Amino acid sequence: MKNRMSLPLMLMFALVLAGCGDVSAQQSVSSSVSPTQSPSGCLASTYSESVVTERFECKAFTSTEGSASGQDLSWVASAPVQVEFGRMDESLTMTIRMPCGVLNVPVSIDADVINPDSAAMIQSADGCIGSTVEYRMWTTAFVKMPTTYFLDNQSLVLTNDVGQIKFKSS
Repeated sequence: MKNRMSLPLMLMFALVLAGCGDVSAQQSVSSSVSPTQSPSGCLASTYSESVVTERFECKAFTSTEGSASGQDLSWVASAPVQVEFGRMDESLTMTIRMPCGVLNVPVSIDADVINPDSAAMIQSADGCIGSTVEYRMWTTAFVKMPTTYFLDNQSLVLTNDVGQIKFKSS
């Protein structure tokens, strides 16, 4: 009789614990900056390195299409890359949210090029599986290179030797 009672109790305990894991995962996701919110510190930003830099501060974009070596990267539309520009430790930083992981890359921007400080880049320690591993590797290689840009009110196009990604304003 004791075994019959303990099995349902153990199952219920396991379900409660599993539910707690989901709650904490949801809380950590919701506590981060969402792609539609401004990066932290944007509302009170007093930094002004240049007029060009000001055009990027507190802006967020979501990928719509991309290419590499003449091949379509359809995944950038179906599993979008999100880019936000904000301040971290007083440096303009490009935050890239990939299908698996996040990159924070300090950047300097001139008239038509975004220059990353790849030595100071910080990567999240996510465990990626399946195709997201390839997406992360490609995006990381892309972000490490100086990138020419086209920016208007609704879109951002980034192009370098690795490929091209087109974004819409978020």
